[in-house]
Formats: sequence, C-alpha cells, structure tokens
Amino acid sequence: MTIPGINYFLDTIRHLRSHEEIVIYDRYSPVLSEKEEAVADFLKQEYANESLEYPGEAPAFEANSAVWAARTVYIASQLLLYREKTVSGMRECLPGFAGEQTPGTILSVDLCLRFLPAVIEKAKEISPEDELIGVLEEHLKAWHFSGVGYRLDAGALGWDIVFSDACVKQLYIDRIVMRKARTLAVLPLLRPEVMAVLGDWTDHFWKELPLNI
Repeated sequence: MTIPGINYFLDTIRHLRSHEEIVIYDRYSPVLSEKEEAVADFLKQEYANESLEYPGEAPAFEANSAVWAARTVYIASQLLLYREKTVSGMRECLPGFAGEQTPGTILSVDLCLRFLPAVIEKAKEISPEDELIGVLEEHLKAWHFSGVGYRLDAGALGWDIVFSDACVKQLYIDRIVMRKARTLAVLPLLRPEVMAVLGDWTDHFWKELPLNI
C-alpha cells in the first residue's frame, strides 16, 4: 500500500542504488516535484562517493540530469505493471532530457540510467511487442554510456562528447572491457583504446576478442 507523506521516489532510488533492485508499489505512485529535491541531494552524495574511484578529474555533478534519469527509471519500472497509458502517453511521461549533454550530465545520468537496460529486458519478458521498449531504447541511444553491453546500433552512436573528457572516455572504455561489449570494442574509433586497456591481458581476460579485423 502507499502511505501519504512517504517519499516513494527517494525510497525507490535509494534502494536501487544500494541493492540494484527496483521496488514497485501496489499502485502507481507519480513523481511529485516537491519530492525531487531530496532525490537530487541523495544522488549528489552518491556521485561524490562514486567519483572517488574515477580516473583523473571528475566532471561536476549535474543535478537536473541526474533527477531526470532517476525519474525515467522510476516511472518506466512502474509502467511494467500499471499500464493505462497509450504510446503517446508514455512518451509524455517519459520525455527526453531537455538540457545539454555534457561530460557531467553523462556521468550524472548514469547513476540511475545504468539500470535502464534491466528494465527494458524485463519489459521484453512480459511482452516483446511492448511499445514501452522502443520509448526506453531511445533514451538509451542518447545516453549510450549507460547502455554499454545492451544491443544498440553502434554505428548510430555519437562519440564527440565522450572523447571530449578524459575521465568520461576512460570510464567508457573500461566499461566496454568489463562488460565485454564486442560490438563497441571492434569499432575503429574505440578498438585502439580497448586494446590499450587490455594490454598483454587480452588472451587471459577476453580471448574471444579478435586481434585483427
């Protein structure tokens, strides 16, 4: 049941970050603007903690983009069970981020959007033809750092902003290696970076990756 006064948005995002699981309540709980400030504060601290492990200097945290991503994952998860919306209605409640994409927004968005592929896969399990899948994949294409390992059209992705910041670039390459995202690793633009990270460990860690293409 839902209880008035409880910040379900914050509780869900906190649980997601702590346990990598989404809590879905027994009824659709909309995101209220007055609840978003607490989520922004929580994600700011999460970013500060996580960025301690980032290579080099981390871009500044971007609260608006982080809250947008949290809202997207929260609402998308709710829509897995509570479906009273048309495709246009889903797009309306799951809009794209209105601001500029920057190195800081890429990493701020990723705090929650990295879990979006799991939501999409669950939607596919429930109904492979679900219109929600396409709506969410559009977000993942735009913020493809969060979709490394998910089946996206690598040829349609943009790299200028990723390569504009040394920290974001290294995190992106590291994630390709950790998730063994082959379709990205073999791209001419990314392959030299991937091979540099692997070094002499290619045969040990990723022996399936072809040495020559």
